Amino acid sequence: MKSAGGKSVSRVAEVKTRISSVELLATLKKSYSYRELSAVLGLSAPILSRYVRGHVLPSAARSEKFIVTFREKLLRKIIMDEVRVSQDGSYNISSVVSNVGLLRQIAKVVYSEFALLNVDKVVTMEVDGVPLATEVAGEFNVNLAVVRAERDLGVEEFIEQKAVYSPSTVKYLYLSKTAIKKGEHVLIVDDLVRSGTTIEALTRIVERSKARIVGVFAIASVDQSMAKLRSRLGLTCPIESLVTLEQKQRRFSY
Repeated sequence: MKSAGGKSVSRVAEVKTRISSVELLATLKKSYSYRELSAVLGLSAPILSRYVRGHVLPSAARSEKFIVTFREKLLRKIIMDEVRVSQDGSYNISSVVSNVGLLRQIAKVVYSEFALLNVDKVVTMEVDGVPLATEVAGEFNVNLAVVRAERDLGVEEFIEQKAVYSPSTVKYLYLSKTAIKKGEHVLIVDDLVRSGTTIEALTRIVERSKARIVGVFAIASVDQSMAKLRSRLGLTCPIESLVTLEQKQRRFSY
């Protein structure tokens, strides 16, 4: 099996993608009828039923189509329906982050998109990034490194990174020096990217660990934050979010 870029996918990754596509179909079947799925996926109801019941696995090509369709036509809508906007115009995706079943399906999409990159470690920021990052690390069968806003007791050596959120808001982030090994391929995962300051800080920590960043993924990003990150950091790896949210005008009450 080869990707669109011509790179070979391992047999394990291929089989895992095929199984993941069936799990996605089974999840969708809880919310959609076979007729509705047939209209979206372009396959007959009997064929879809055979997949959902586990009688047969779809081909690798068909599995990729399922996952792409799930992402482009269904997953984005599911996530957008869960997004809430506060009175000051800030976005809240806590209902997505707390939905374990949905996070599991998002993680399968992440795996299908980054499987070619030989991920060795998943890195995220506490707290809201941890649930998704845990699911993603599980899909890749690798360990998770969590960057924290405070030093862990019992850990003697840290990488300390300054993060400037505004002229008046500066934080220091910490990661144990042993959490990331030199030369590891690292996938950075977060829930919501607003300004990109946190992702930039995570990037600097990975670079100082002398590891290689192979991708950045977030459930949602605000406006052009991901594009700005790519330009600001000079990264050539994939930098993606499932949905892009428009910056809301902040409303102030007096």
